[in-house]
Amino acid sequence: MASVLVVATSKGGTGKTTIAASLAAYWRDAGKRVAVLDTDPNQAATRWIRKGESYKDVESQATADEHAIIGSVQDLGQRSDLVIVDTAGFGNQSMVYSVGIADLVLIPVMADEASLFEAVKMKKVIESASALTRRSIAFRTVLNRVKRATVVRHTERQLESLGLNPVEARIGDRAIFQEASYHGASPQELAPNTNASLEIRRLARELEPALFGTA
Repeated sequence: MASVLVVATSKGGTGKTTIAASLAAYWRDAGKRVAVLDTDPNQAATRWIRKGESYKDVESQATADEHAIIGSVQDLGQRSDLVIVDTAGFGNQSMVYSVGIADLVLIPVMADEASLFEAVKMKKVIESASALTRRSIAFRTVLNRVKRATVVRHTERQLESLGLNPVEARIGDRAIFQEASYHGASPQELAPNTNASLEIRRLARELEPALFGTA
């Protein structure tokens, strides 16, 4: 079976789809067979990936049926090295099922109190899923849509003190991500030598040991 990365938080607007699509393109370019499962009823990831030719070699499926999630991940995993699951921006049963089958859960967090609160709730969901499945489900948080460095440093300290396992990489609030979504492309494709592409690469490399067992 493929490794399973679930991008999840119950707070909307944190950039889950941006991260999922950008990481899918990065690992695809690195030679991995990547698939994406979109469990958000809005299907933002599906529209992004199926628009144009940029993601033609990334298999995607969409389902809002929580009972179909595990089967869909298993189906995609038969033909992939990695399945990335993009979840809805609100707590629902689909998120619980997705987390339950994950090898790693990535929680995007913005530098504000509401995002921290939701990240703590997400940690509790992961801990409950770990107890239910009788296995440890790894998770990391990533600061996303970063604007002000001073606020970010405070948020990072809060993430650490709350045991939310922040990665070192940060993802800035950059226009290239919106442009990539509009064109159905990846930021690496549109602007390979920019900070946005560098940030995605740093994030991917921090996650790789948990997903592929490589540094």
